[in-house]
Amino acid sequence: MSLWLIIGIPLLFLLGLFLNAIKDMKRLEKQLPKYKDKIREVPKDDEEEDK
Repeated sequence: MSLWLIIGIPLLFLLGLFLNAIKDMKRLEKQLPKYKDKIREVPKDDEEEDK
C-alpha cells in the first residue's frame, strides 16, 4: 500500500501538470489571434548565424 502511495502521488502530480499545460496551450491558441496585428517580426542578427 505504501509503495503505491510513493509511486502514485508523484505520478498524479505530473499528470496534473501535463494536463494543465495542455489546457493553457489551448487557451493561448484562442487568445493569440486577437493580438496578431500587434506582433512584429524580430530581425535576425547575421552575427549569430556565423557562430
